[in-house]
Amino acid sequence: MAENCKENARNNYSRKYKLAHRDNVKNRPKPPAVLENSRCRDCLGGYDKKAQYEGACVCHSGFLVALRGSSYFRWTCCNVVSDATTPTYQEHKDTGCSSGRHLWQPDRKSSAGHRRRHKRRALAEEIRDCR
Repeated sequence: MAENCKENARNNYSRKYKLAHRDNVKNRPKPPAVLENSRCRDCLGGYDKKAQYEGACVCHSGFLVALRGSSYFRWTCCNVVSDATTPTYQEHKDTGCSSGRHLWQPDRKSSAGHRRRHKRRALAEEIRDCR
């Protein structure tokens, strides 16, 4: 008899829990894939699902410094001379002096939009509850 009561209570609890959370699961906003439009912070390469696990990040660990009396720039990490004022993905890939894992930097626009939508929905629910 006691076992039946425990089992009934357990079944009732799980049924009520599922009913209570059914709407929350269906209506919950799905977060965007933050890495979809992101770039690697070091090599400036675009996000690719294969590159996330496979390819190594080849880049310069330093920064560009202007050479005096010249239109060229020099990397502080390896003294390689470059004519570009801002590094590009191709330059990192071709002349990079260090390699490692990619450091993916999330796309700010897509993640900010998700937060804004989520906040608006929460505010609308609060206003609806107050009425």
